Amino acid sequence: YRGRGVQAEDLAATLTYFTAQSILDAYRRFIFPHYRCDEVIVCGGGSHNRTLLSLLQRGLPDIPVLALETLGFSSDAKEAVAFAILANEALCGRTNNLPGVTGARAPVIMGKISL
Repeated sequence: YRGRGVQAEDLAATLTYFTAQSILDAYRRFIFPHYRCDEVIVCGGGSHNRTLLSLLQRGLPDIPVLALETLGFSSDAKEAVAFAILANEALCGRTNNLPGVTGARAPVIMGKISL
C-alpha cells in the first residue's frame, strides 16, 4: 500500500469500515430474519476499537451495541474461555464440531488433552 501512496491511517479506516459493514451484513442476512436481537455484545480485540463500535451502532440504530466489558467480563479472555469450553466438551466425550458449518464429514471430538 505504501508504494501506491496510501496512508496507513486511510488503510486502517477502510479496513475498519469494511469490517463493520461485513458484520452488519451478516446480522441482516443471518440473524435478523430468524431471531429477535435485543442487543449486540462485541468481544475480542474489536471491542477496544471505538470507531468499529461507533460504526456498528450507526448501522444498528435501534439496537444497543455494547462491549463485553460493560457487562463485567473481559473481552480479552474470549479465546481462553472458548478453549476451556472446547476442553470441557472433549473431556465429557461430546462432539464439538459443526459439520454443517465447517464441511467436516462427521461430528468428532476435537482437541487433545495433554498432561
